[in-house]
Amino acid sequence: MGPCLCSVFQDNHLSAISSVCGVAPLNNKIVGGQNAAAGSWPWQVSIHHAYNFHFCGGSLINSGWVLTAAHCFANTKYTASQVTVYLGTETLEGTNMNQVFRSVTSVTINPNYNSDTNDNDMALLQLSSTVTFTPYVTPICLAASGSTFFNGTLSWVTGWGNIASLPSPGYLQEVQVPIIGNRQCFCLYGGGITGNMICAGALPGGKDSCQGDSGGPLVIKQGSIWIQAGIVSFGNGCAQANYPGVYTRVSQYQKWINQVITSNQPGFVTYTSNGTNADLNVSCSTGWVWVWVGVGVCAHRCVCVGGWVCGCVCGCG
Repeated sequence: MGPCLCSVFQDNHLSAISSVCGVAPLNNKIVGGQNAAAGSWPWQVSIHHAYNFHFCGGSLINSGWVLTAAHCFANTKYTASQVTVYLGTETLEGTNMNQVFRSVTSVTINPNYNSDTNDNDMALLQLSSTVTFTPYVTPICLAASGSTFFNGTLSWVTGWGNIASLPSPGYLQEVQVPIIGNRQCFCLYGGGITGNMICAGALPGGKDSCQGDSGGPLVIKQGSIWIQAGIVSFGNGCAQANYPGVYTRVSQYQKWINQVITSNQPGFVTYTSNGTNADLNVSCSTGWVWVWVGVGVCAHRCVCVGGWVCGCVCGCG
């Protein structure tokens, strides 16, 4: 059985953003691994450097803020003045009829971000001016504190990253991947997975996010509403067997996000998996114990600057 189709909004009322977030009327996807049609993922953001190259993804979470990964900025030392955010983008190589863009006035990196362990890999970008919502530009709802994502829950990841170590496809890509429980993910990586992370991927390999997807959203549908469960953070290689992608667990940061964004706050929705969480029965055959240890894991979704290589060839061009 799939996730229960009930939405619980913080404080039992709908904020202005909660009433519009997570709505994608042009999205009717059933399977993944393909080009995304225009408007399918209206919260998807392409973050560009001043020299006009895409280096990370992100997600629109209200009319004036974008959620992304801390390593997109901490690792590159890019500043707000060097960055432009593009919304409503379908392709990086041609005309986008529905595209709008904004400069960035501030970059706020989570103060607990650890570049060695990839923990707390989250940042917020404040746009220079608000955007108008359209079917092609709409904010995503964020997973609220207490959300649960059991093994096998189907999710989607989107971005313009490479396809299995090949060059960027140009068009926004979408792929459906199952959630992998943290215990199982911890065992697969031999440590380094914390409660601030969530894993997803096809264990046989072949479906994953890759370079250029960093900072982009991992989303799950509940009823008619899309909810962001994760932020593309790191992994081992690109779509390799038994190494699911690792994402920042958004539901862990509701308090921090609301501390940074004090007005017109994003819409938070509680996602609740039903049934039994099979991950609770997982134990590592190699003798690893499910506790957090300070094991650094290679961030293969590193920003492509100067030809970084981490797990697979970085197609920076």
